[in-house]
Amino acid sequence: PIQQTFRRKIFYYFIAVFLIFTLAILLFQLQREKDYKTAQLENTLENVSEVTHNFIEHYNLLGENNFKRADTLKYLIPQKNIRITVVDKKGVILYDSFVDDYSDMENHFERPEVQKAFYSEIGSNIRHSETTNQEFYYYARNYGNYFVRTAMVYNIELENFLKAERSFLFFVIAVFLIIWM
Repeated sequence: PIQQTFRRKIFYYFIAVFLIFTLAILLFQLQREKDYKTAQLENTLENVSEVTHNFIEHYNLLGENNFKRADTLKYLIPQKNIRITVVDKKGVILYDSFVDDYSDMENHFERPEVQKAFYSEIGSNIRHSETTNQEFYYYARNYGNYFVRTAMVYNIELENFLKAERSFLFFVIAVFLIIWM
């Protein structure tokens, strides 16, 4: 009986340690996958920002103050749910691809993603847009004289993309149960 109790204790300790180890791996993997997918999204928005910046520079839109020409970008960028906003250093909207009359938009200098970009070159944020009444994943980049802020509509499709795959979770649980048995 004493030997059986000792074996049972060792068995429970082993299972407890294995369970903790399994949970640690699961949490680590799920966070890594979420970070990876967020980086993929930000890479897409960064590419759109760079294309926008190159377009502005090539056609001297800032010098000519002719940002209506930036509407061409809507046709060049394959993703249709990406919003492009150009904000000057004081927060005045120079262009917005989702809003026709962007000259009436409120100052954007205090927006969290713009503030982050002001201090550290890039910034991102998920929040509700008062202008379009939609949720967006915002990504802003500081280009010296202006900010290019790109955003993707934060809908169910994007939310699901950013979630970690559940198949790994089921795989680890299945392996745990097999080893436990």
